[in-house]
Amino acid sequence: MNEQKSDNSVSLPDPHMRVNLSEERLRNYLEVVRELGVAFDLLDDHVVITDPDGNIIYMNEAAERNTGFFREEAFGKNPADLWGGNMSQEFYERMWQRIKVEKLPFVGEARNRKKDGTEYWQELHISPVLWENGDIKFFIGVEPNITKKKEKEKFREEFSSMLGHQLKSPLTSYKWALEWLSKEGNLTGDQKEMIHALYEQNESLVNLVGDLLTYARIGSVSELKKSEIDLVKEIETIIERARAKHSQVAFSFSKGDGPLLCTSYASLVSQVFTNIIFNAAEYSDAEMGTVDLFLGREDNTIFFSCKDNGIGIPPEDQERIFLKFFRASNALKTKGKGTGLGLFIVKMITDNLGWDVSFESPLEHSRGTVFYVRIPMVS
Repeated sequence: MNEQKSDNSVSLPDPHMRVNLSEERLRNYLEVVRELGVAFDLLDDHVVITDPDGNIIYMNEAAERNTGFFREEAFGKNPADLWGGNMSQEFYERMWQRIKVEKLPFVGEARNRKKDGTEYWQELHISPVLWENGDIKFFIGVEPNITKKKEKEKFREEFSSMLGHQLKSPLTSYKWALEWLSKEGNLTGDQKEMIHALYEQNESLVNLVGDLLTYARIGSVSELKKSEIDLVKEIETIIERARAKHSQVAFSFSKGDGPLLCTSYASLVSQVFTNIIFNAAEYSDAEMGTVDLFLGREDNTIFFSCKDNGIGIPPEDQERIFLKFFRASNALKTKGKGTGLGLFIVKMITDNLGWDVSFESPLEHSRGTVFYVRIPMVS
């Protein structure tokens, strides 16, 4: 936790606006939290309790180990004077708005600094405890150390960047070379078939690398910026790309009235709809494929559906359809290529964004599959 102004407005730490805790008030608070402290000392996670102005009135033994500060030197002080205050102004404004003005729990990740100067990361779970009249009694912060988790995330991001550079560049070069050979190489029929098979294998590798990079990126969405997205335009753009790749498939797109907007991470939203629509086109009827899309409002959500007339998903495979690297048994027989990551990525992203994805297959009185995405209107 970090400091703020003494009224209900929120701000970055400002020592001149701080409300200091007198020795008498500190003693009174220590009596109030004494019984809580007995239980919290048994926890392995860092726990801090502060008064309504952010002054420390209790910290457990795990917090001492985590920060390097003893309780006696921390009592009555603000965490920002000791180990905090290293995040952006926006972060602390959101935190204080949530816990002091709205009086609701706050969850976030913060970079802090130990007494010896070592930086570390904590996952903050801060909850206000209220008096009977609704005033704030004190704040309880349960703040586990997540430094190892953040180090793994950093390694994954750096590895993903390296992977993308090291693998995508040569694969793209191979693709261009194979395209040139196919068109300009004066090849026999058998040679063209062999080049086409190599081209298809290379495309599968390109798709696999792209899917793996997307999978790696999902774990760090907090690093991305949100923007307002026109879902109609986004889906229309994806349909045009799908139509260019699957010229034999007939696409239709019905829309509800009014603007259909959401505020989210543009690249991940695009990935959800791209994977679903391209998947429908890929597995629609081989001779007279159709993909019918709808976007509109339903209850308090934006509702999207994507229906194809293809091979469907066998009942015995449906529970596993969102698993990593899983492909339905009939898909393996009819379509040799595929990474088994497309729907897994859809599920990961929608779960991360708080959306809901589901499907029906086979459809009543018809072939194919329909996928549904429901987006809460607040997204």
